[in-house]
Amino acid sequence: MSAQKFATQLKETIQDIKKNGTAAIYCDNLIAYLDDVGSSPSTSLTEADLEKYKADLQLHIEQNKNYHESKLEMFRSVITSGQNAIRSSLLMNGGASVALLAFIGHLTKIKPESVVVFSNALFPFVLGVLAMTITSGFTYLSQWLYDSESLKAQKWGFYINLVCIGLGLLSYTAFMWGMYRAFYAFTNFV
Repeated sequence: MSAQKFATQLKETIQDIKKNGTAAIYCDNLIAYLDDVGSSPSTSLTEADLEKYKADLQLHIEQNKNYHESKLEMFRSVITSGQNAIRSSLLMNGGASVALLAFIGHLTKIKPESVVVFSNALFPFVLGVLAMTITSGFTYLSQWLYDSESLKAQKWGFYINLVCIGLGLLSYTAFMWGMYRAFYAFTNFV
């Protein structure tokens, strides 16, 4: 029942009571109030208003789902890219280390005095492998902290993520440094 119908019925009831001689309540004031309520605009929703509200609500829900799915896919993309960067740097530095070690092993038989120059070129590659190994562990730690509900832990996860990025850049720099030192060793190898 709407408020207007209720007010109309209550008005009629009070008018009947008043006709019967009961004046203990201030009926005129109550009737005037109920007239105001009865003449006020209806606050009940029409079927069309209700359907529009439902459609707007459903649209908002779908937009929220799409936003969160997009964020999740972007997060997966970042994780995949990070894993690929770790693998490629580990393969570059590890492959260079193994190749240089094999060359140094053969060099000990041919020209043992040149081993020192090539072993100096090996250091940056090993440093790059170490940096990426630490990055792998720290990546796990940062994701674990990000998953925490504590804001302090999430903040630490962010800082560790920055350390991982720095170690990744260090690994690439170590590879370039190792390539330069290996190039220098090969050009001076006589």
